[in-house]
Amino acid sequence: MTDTSPREPQAPDDLRTLTAAYMSAVRARLADVEDAVARERAARLFTDQLLPEVAKAVKDVRTAAVGELRQGRTLKEVSGLIGLSVPRVDQLLKGK
Repeated sequence: MTDTSPREPQAPDDLRTLTAAYMSAVRARLADVEDAVARERAARLFTDQLLPEVAKAVKDVRTAAVGELRQGRTLKEVSGLIGLSVPRVDQLLKGK
């Protein structure tokens, strides 16, 4: 069994920065919509359709990463590596 790759402490900060910039751009774009009905519909599209699609895509990445960590390891070992309970690791592996 090989150790995991070195931690990437910059990754969470980069993701926070990207997310903040993305949300700022979304808010600015929504603010540019002059018609209140159109602005509400655009905001609803974002929250009801686009955000769930992004969440699903990111969840798939997370599930794949946990699956990668599972190779040659027990659920308990994976649990210790990522700081989650064994049942939660099992759920992630099942795509829940």
